[in-house]
Amino acid sequence: MIHPEFLSAILDNPTSDDPRLVYADWLDEHCDPRGEFIRVQCRLAQAAGKDQCLFELEIREGELLHEFAPAWAGPIADLVDLWAFHRGFVEEIGTAADRFLAHADALFREAPIQEIHFADSGPHLESLADSPYLGRTPFIDFSGNRLGDAGIRILTRSPNLSGIRGLNLSSTGIGDDAVLALVSSSHLANLSELYLGNNRISDTGARALAGSTRLVRLNALFVNDNNISREGRRGLVRRFGPRVHF
Repeated sequence: MIHPEFLSAILDNPTSDDPRLVYADWLDEHCDPRGEFIRVQCRLAQAAGKDQCLFELEIREGELLHEFAPAWAGPIADLVDLWAFHRGFVEEIGTAADRFLAHADALFREAPIQEIHFADSGPHLESLADSPYLGRTPFIDFSGNRLGDAGIRILTRSPNLSGIRGLNLSSTGIGDDAVLALVSSSHLANLSELYLGNNRISDTGARALAGSTRLVRLNALFVNDNNISREGRRGLVRRFGPRVHF
């Protein structure tokens, strides 16, 4: 169990390493190996490819995870289908939509969740869109869920998406109508990553993306495996340059 005072500081500032390293100092003083684990993962998150200690850090990370991961995951392990540690804490989870809706409050009390991979979300889209917890994480992955254009229209009407920075809609069965809903939404202005691969988007959707006045912060747009012609691709390149990926 994480000391409540330290956990509160980490939850209040999930993107900063500082409260995590303060907790690591306290753990070191109490001879708890999680202090080392936090330091290892924080260093790995910042490590350049040429870091001479990268290989040793990855080995040590694996050793600590093998021995302690279930214990450190705590109650989260029983609330989701998969979980992953980043910078010493569970930040990434995968879960069926109904389980998320049932346990969201507990999940966000236990860990600085930053990324959610949803499964079986189609029947629960309206409830997800209405959930304030949907906006508590910066990255949401719906890939592989058969949402269709109607599902995207439900999502894009939700003000709970206003803080989302990454949205994965790959392989969700969407077409041009969904793209029109995305580019028209006033709640997606903070998106920096948008994944639309393996769908039914044509040049109509490509033109809508290229002409969008709302998706101004996109640093990465993935439209691979769609029905976009060479001319449609040229329009996207003119708008997004190397930020668009085919």
